[in-house]
This record gives sequence, C-alpha cells and structure tokens, in this order.
Amino acid sequence: MTQYIAIVPEDVDLDKQTRYLRLPHPRTGQPQLYLPSGKGISEVVKLAGAKGRTWFIGDDKVDHGSMLLHVPVDPLFIVIPLALSLIPSEGTGPFQPLSDLISTFASAPAFALAPGQTYNADVGRLLELPSARRAFRACCARKVLDAAPSSPPAESSKPTTYFRPSRDAVLALLRKKVAHFAHPENFEMFDHLVRGLSRDGLLGDAAAGLVEQARVKAALEHVAQYLPLTILAQLAASYDLSPLQAYLADRSAHTLAAAQHGAAKSADAAKAAGTNKRKAQLTSRGVEQLKKANTGGMSKLTSFFKKK
Repeated sequence: MTQYIAIVPEDVDLDKQTRYLRLPHPRTGQPQLYLPSGKGISEVVKLAGAKGRTWFIGDDKVDHGSMLLHVPVDPLFIVIPLALSLIPSEGTGPFQPLSDLISTFASAPAFALAPGQTYNADVGRLLELPSARRAFRACCARKVLDAAPSSPPAESSKPTTYFRPSRDAVLALLRKKVAHFAHPENFEMFDHLVRGLSRDGLLGDAAAGLVEQARVKAALEHVAQYLPLTILAQLAASYDLSPLQAYLADRSAHTLAAAQHGAAKSADAAKAAGTNKRKAQLTSRGVEQLKKANTGGMSKLTSFFKKK
C-alpha cells in the first residue's frame, strides 16, 4: 500500500476514520479529492518532485516521497456548480424543500466521475456537512409559507421554507467575495499581487480609481480558479473596468513602441559596425604583413630586365 506524508488541518480528528470526498473540480470538472473537517472542507494538493524522494521518519522509511497538502477552501465554490445545474436555461424553476433539491443533484448523472457510475454518492455526503448546506442555501432564493391547517387543528404549526437556486444570488455572493479580497488590507497580504500593481505602474502617484479597479481585476483572476466559465463571464461582465483596460492598453503600446525603437537602433548600430568592419578588411592579412617588410637592401624588380 502506498504511503503519503500529509499535512492536515488542526480540526481534523485523526483518531477517527475520515472519508475523502471525490468531487468534480468547480472550474475544470475533473476529479478532485476533498477532506471534510470540523470547521469546513480542504482541497488535497499533491506535491511530487521530478525525481523520486524518500522520507525518513525515525527508524522507518517511506519510499514514496510525495506530500499531500490540505488547503482550506470555501465550500461556496464547491456547491456553486451544484446550484447552477438546477437552474433552467430559460425561466425559473419551482421552489422546493431543501431535501428535495439535495436529492435531485445527489442522484444526477452529471456529477458521476467513474465510468459506469450513474451518480456520485459523495455529492450527497458533501451536503451533509453544515458548512456546505449553509453555502448551498445562500445560493438560493427563499420563500417561507405558513403550514396548511391540519385536521384536527394542531396546537402549533411551523412555517415551511422553500428554496430555489438563483443565479442572481450566486453573483451577489461572488461580488462580496471580490470586494472582500480587493479591500486594501486584505489585498496587501499577498506580495505577488502588490508586485503586479507595481509592474503595471499602479503604485505611488497612480490614480486611486485605477488602483481600485486593478485590485478588483486581480481579485477576479484569483477567484476564477474556482469558478465555472459561464458564471465567471457573467461576474466579470458585472464590473466596468474600461478605464483600467484603456490604461493598460496604452501602457502596452508605449512599451512595444519603445522596444521596437530600441531594436531598430540596435540593428542600425550593428549594420554600421558591420560596414566599417568590411571596409577595414578589404586587404588580406598577407598583404598587410608584406607592407611591414624591410625591402631596403633588395634589388628593384626592373634590374632583372636590363641588357647584359
């Protein structure tokens, strides 16, 4: 049996057997492993070098040198494809009890990952997690109806809440995520993103509006790795980043023009240097050496043609 070195969140109870969930990745749809924990869910990332490695743990040796990292991920990104799958292409669907919605996509063949599999049981297990259920409810519109009177009348009857997956609700949640990530205090926690602003000339005296739009653009690119292309296009279309796009296009044009001008100058300099070199090499090396020979004591060539 293959063994792995794994780094797991602190809220995972290692004394209990924990089952991994094999679910489609939100963006690619490819199989991806997730590990449920007490507070949420983590995505499994495998780190493996190009060459084989070995772990030494005490007196034991693990020949398989790969490492499994468990990166916490917001359950919202995992359930968004589930919610979108229940939204009809035209019109709106009916309000239903939450249990009926869960049963619908838990038995849907669209999320089956193994050949011959008619449904993915791990989708149902995902929605057993309280954090995943909360995320799914947040992706839905709600309607609360009073319970129908019973016969004989009951002492108390609780109203019933019905849910309907809503694309508008999903977009509103994602816009909140983008706004949170683009906030300066949160954005500056990521050095590579700040360097991106510097690379585009958006630090220092740059216009505040452009910097804000650049943060939003970076936030969109960050969440894009967990979003289906359809909802990502709709999310991006809900922002007006035309001033930033015009600025970046103008900056790229200036950079390209400067690069072409520098390349032209280098080509002219190389051409001139080549011409001078060719002019300097019109005579051969042997001729140049003969020019330096001492011919003072030698007879002239005409002396050989005199009459004897």
